[in-house]
Amino acid sequence: MKLFGQSRPRAARIARLAAVPVALVTAGSLTALSLAGGASASRTAPRSASGTYYFVSHGCPTDTFWPPVWNGAADAAKRLGIHVDILHITQAECGSTAAEVNLLETAIAAHPAGIATTVTDPTAFSSALKTAAADHIPVVVFNSAPTANGLPNAANPYLAYVGQSNYSAGVGAAHEAVSEFHLKSGAKVIVIDHEPTNISLTQRLNGIRAGFRPSGITPTVIATSDDVSSGASIVGAYLTSHKGVDAILTLGTTGTDEAVQALTADSLHIRIGAFDLDSTTLAYIERGTVTFTVDQQPYLQGYLSIVELFLDKTEGAAPVNIPTGPAFLTSSNVKELGRFVNHTGF
Repeated sequence: MKLFGQSRPRAARIARLAAVPVALVTAGSLTALSLAGGASASRTAPRSASGTYYFVSHGCPTDTFWPPVWNGAADAAKRLGIHVDILHITQAECGSTAAEVNLLETAIAAHPAGIATTVTDPTAFSSALKTAAADHIPVVVFNSAPTANGLPNAANPYLAYVGQSNYSAGVGAAHEAVSEFHLKSGAKVIVIDHEPTNISLTQRLNGIRAGFRPSGITPTVIATSDDVSSGASIVGAYLTSHKGVDAILTLGTTGTDEAVQALTADSLHIRIGAFDLDSTTLAYIERGTVTFTVDQQPYLQGYLSIVELFLDKTEGAAPVNIPTGPAFLTSSNVKELGRFVNHTGF
């Protein structure tokens, strides 16, 4: 029987009835976060939920998008009374696909109860995912998937995807920009890509291009990095040598910071549409520096990925694709979410 690309043994589909108590624990380091560990976890969690779950991401420690994702996974582990190790790349490894693949291979070698992971490249993760499938390790992908619609394929088997369709979100962002900024054919628009090797950002970019096409707009892409200071300098240099830019779109909170810093340094006023939400982007929207952002509810990506793995393990409930976005946030609807933003990223 095939479920969302990953082969499952028949026995794994038999539903089990088990109480699910809540265990409160203290969160440790986000680099390798252990929750409800040791003997206490085995006493509080249902017998069928025993074992460690792994949560692997390409999140750069300085990127403010990611703490809400990790918070979601941590909160799910607390409420379900299970042991989850949260792994992410180091500051020195920001943007490194190989570094995340190494983390995923480490998780697979531990033969855990389940793995949630991002997949930021269409081929680099294939061998690891096939190994997990062959070893009957349930895998749920979140945030970044190897296909535009989030569905697995023969090269990348997994059970389900929790996140937004990044391509569709990109199309929507382009339409929103045309509407909000009153852009006409031939308008000069730049897109800041702070992680050119990240497939989810590439999918957003492709969607933006497709969304602008009917309006006769061809955006220019500015490749930067996760280093905000360096990225701001690259954007500033482009704006100095290319006058008359009508709008800027960013592909994430890092790119948004780079754009705002570049504009501030040169006292420029160019309209900005963004992706994702953190407390800084919220402040930008509230004061009119950023007009809108595309939200994908990162907290839910972390939380629901763990819940799906848990229910698959304890109840035989097959994980399903869950779209967590996109939603368009502007000054008219973002303020009420301000009190949640630091923890959940909503």
